[in-house]
Amino acid sequence: MAGRRLLLLVVFVMPAMAQMEKGFSTDNHVRIHVVYSGGTCDTSTRIELMQGPNSIARGAPGKSCMVDLLGVPKGAYRLVVSGRGFAGIETDEISVGAFDNGPIEINIPRPQSKDDSVFRSASTSFSDLNIPKRAAKEFSKASQQMEQQQWDRAAASLEQAIALYPPYAAAYNNLGVVYAREGDRSREADALQHAIAIDSHFVPAHVNLARMDIAANNFPAAESELKNATTVDPDDGVTLVLLAYAEYMNGHFDDVIRECARVHSLNNVPHAFAHWSAAFAFEQKKQIAQAGEEFRTFVKEEPTGKRADDARKELANIANYLSAKD
Repeated sequence: MAGRRLLLLVVFVMPAMAQMEKGFSTDNHVRIHVVYSGGTCDTSTRIELMQGPNSIARGAPGKSCMVDLLGVPKGAYRLVVSGRGFAGIETDEISVGAFDNGPIEINIPRPQSKDDSVFRSASTSFSDLNIPKRAAKEFSKASQQMEQQQWDRAAASLEQAIALYPPYAAAYNNLGVVYAREGDRSREADALQHAIAIDSHFVPAHVNLARMDIAANNFPAAESELKNATTVDPDDGVTLVLLAYAEYMNGHFDDVIRECARVHSLNNVPHAFAHWSAAFAFEQKKQIAQAGEEFRTFVKEEPTGKRADDARKELANIANYLSAKD
C-alpha cells in the first residue's frame, strides 16, 4: 500500500511517553515517518496512537525520523504528536488492517521563535528546567530504549537519571510508563506519585495515574486526577474528553455535559467521544431530544466504526420514542 499523508490539526495534549499496551496481537505494524519543516529530526517528539480516549501504542522517532508501533489490532485510529516547541498535533482518522501498510507521513510545523521558554506548557515540570547534562543524557538514553521496548534497560537508565538528579519529575513519569509495560502496577503508581510529589502541577503524571485508575475501574480516583490536570491546563482537550468519560461513569451527568461543551468550544481538538459521553448523560437525565443532538454531532465527527453504527441505532430508537410521544 502506498504511503499515506495525513491532515494535521493543532491540539493541546500531554506528551506521550513510549509505551505499548499489553495483550494485543503482533499481526499489524504501523510505521510512521515524521517530517520536520526545519529538516532536522527531533528524537524528543512523542507519537501516540489513540482509539477513542484510549492510548493503544506510543513511541518516539529514531535518528531516521521513523516510528514503528508493533502489535496494533485492526481498527480505526488517530495519531497524537507532541514535542518541543508545540503543544500537540493530531491527525485525521487512519485505518490499520494489514501488516504491509505503507508508512504514514506526518509533517511537523516548527515554531518561528527561537525562545523555547515561550512554548513551555504544563507538559514540562518546573523541576526539570535545570537538569544536569549527565542526567539528561540518561533520560534520553532511556527514551531510545523504551522506543526499542528494552524495558529493563530503560528502567535502569531512568533510575540512574534520578540518582543524578532526584527531583526529575519526567524521569519518574517515564519510569511509571516502564512499570506499566512490565505489568507492575504498584511500582507504576509509586513512580507517578513521586513525579507529582516533586511537582504537583506536572500534568502528564496526573493523566497517567488517571489512565491507570480507569483501567482498574477506579473512576472516582480517575476523576480526581483529571480535575487536577485540568486545573493546571484547562484547555487540554484530550484530558477533558477523559474527564467527561470518568464523570459519566461516576454518575455526574451535569458535569459530563459541561465538559463536553468546554471541549467543543475549543474547536481545535477531537471531541467526538465527549459527545458520545454527553449523549448517554442526557439519556440518563431523560432529556432524550438533547441526547439525539449529541449522537448526531458524534456521527458527524466520527462517521465510521462500531460506535458510529451504535450511535445510528440510538438515533433510530430516539426517533421512534419521540414519535410515539407525539
